[in-house]
Amino acid sequence: MKKLMITVIGLLAVVTVGLVFVWSNLDGIVKEAIQTHGSEATKTQVSVANVALKLESGQASISGLNVGNPSGFSEPNIFELGEISVKIDISSINENPIVIDEIMIKAPVVAYEINKSGTSNADVLKKNLGVSESSSSASSSSGEDEVKMIIRKLVVEGSKAKVRIAAMGGEEQSVSLARIQLTDIGKKSGGATAAEVAQLLSSKLLGNVKTSVAKLGVKKYLGKSADSFKKGALDKVGNAATGVGVDGAAGDAMKGLFGK
Repeated sequence: MKKLMITVIGLLAVVTVGLVFVWSNLDGIVKEAIQTHGSEATKTQVSVANVALKLESGQASISGLNVGNPSGFSEPNIFELGEISVKIDISSINENPIVIDEIMIKAPVVAYEINKSGTSNADVLKKNLGVSESSSSASSSSGEDEVKMIIRKLVVEGSKAKVRIAAMGGEEQSVSLARIQLTDIGKKSGGATAAEVAQLLSSKLLGNVKTSVAKLGVKKYLGKSADSFKKGALDKVGNAATGVGVDGAAGDAMKGLFGK
């Protein structure tokens, strides 16, 4: 009997220490989860600078959440999500799905690039998200009991895109992005996984970016290499040189190339 009591007390001590460790390291656990699931969803490196949780009030903040650029592009990150604030329904913390009242993402920066081969980083990331979506579905069907969430409102505002096109010399342009508001994410399906939320948000941001940068006339640079554009400009100059001054021909050719 004495040995049994010692064993039970020992087990309780181990469990208590474990709970204290989890509680005191909860911010780090959430940070690691974001990085892991985010990287799985985007197939790029996702990093987080800091996570601060206040479970007693149902509030959380995330800073320095960056989504790495796919390989083959110059900018280190395609998304820099700035400051993120979260309000959680504390009555759902021990449930699955967890209910999140609101997520606010303020002043994110998106780097949109078209490289020398005429490929955009947005299209590469979108393709990555499609691959991860199919693998996520397979994971869900295997019966794994993942933690899910319902997000009542998700807002992205004050965002802008930095645009670089190799065929234009890589000079940076900037364009403001429209506000995004999503509601009841995961409600119909009984909750969304972290990877599914990452996929949805990334897809919405990418769609927003492509709509906004279309105003800069970037579509004509997609699928064509920078060298082919340069050759086209030189051909225009050569063909026009017999009829007008070379300087004027060059100017007209460059205006036509950059849509000015």
